[in-house]
Amino acid sequence: MPYIYRSDDNRYTPGENLKNLFEELVVQPFVHNLPALAEDVKNNRIYYWEDIARILRQGQSDFDETSYDKPSNEYYFPKDKVAIYCVHHMPRHLFSSYHIFTNHLTPISEKDKVVFIDFGCGPLTSGIAFRAFAEQRDITYLGIDSSQTMLDKAAVINRYGPNKYKDAFFDKFELMRDCDSLTGLLDKYIEGGDRTEILFNFCYFFSSPTLDIDNLSEVLIQIIQKYSQHKMCLIYQNPDHRSLVGDRRLRLYGKWEKLKTHLSAFSRQVAQSDVETFSYCRLVNGLRHNNANVYYEILYD
Repeated sequence: MPYIYRSDDNRYTPGENLKNLFEELVVQPFVHNLPALAEDVKNNRIYYWEDIARILRQGQSDFDETSYDKPSNEYYFPKDKVAIYCVHHMPRHLFSSYHIFTNHLTPISEKDKVVFIDFGCGPLTSGIAFRAFAEQRDITYLGIDSSQTMLDKAAVINRYGPNKYKDAFFDKFELMRDCDSLTGLLDKYIEGGDRTEILFNFCYFFSSPTLDIDNLSEVLIQIIQKYSQHKMCLIYQNPDHRSLVGDRRLRLYGKWEKLKTHLSAFSRQVAQSDVETFSYCRLVNGLRHNNANVYYEILYD
């Protein structure tokens, strides 16, 4: 049974098992814990978009801290903010990831081992998409997120797996709050000459106000130098930077450009870039989001 369906015009719908995951681990906690906000979402009230953006601070909220929202006079606990994030952002990011993987990544052969390093992994969003793309392969998943609450959600979703607790999405699975230990950790999963491909995934990651590009660059350079005999790929996706202005544009695209400059010594890179358009249905009210855009770049070493 397919996990994700795609029509010829890039309309994405979840298969039955993914639908069940969304319902049990995303929609039900949201409706149960935040009934008033869930009612606004269900009825597509105009102001709820502004409420969600404000509560999550455009996705930059500290998901491990309780927040007081003055306009609504409500306190939002970490699990509440994660629930809001999952309902509002998870389908878009999941289907955009799947769209980019299936349309633009080099297919993975059955003989290849893969380490998928997911920066800003959130609730395993791109991980689910990559698992659907790669199907049954030898995949190690390493997820990095600064929020422990997000990592806890990712762990629960991984255990749920593609078929409701019968198998995990990833058997070789580790989560961490920063990337400093990545270089040493990879030794656990990569042996010399074993053809392991390393993929670095950056899905809506560079808007973080606390992101240290210099430190990230140092870690990536260490990995690339240490595993120079292995195939590598960097995958970037974010809102179309050309539609943004001022500081937000600098945060979203300027940091990525800076990272590429730091990695420019690796002369074999081949870049693709474009804006892709796709459609998907929202989780609570079922309304279709038509013409969603995502900008992507893929760098091969």
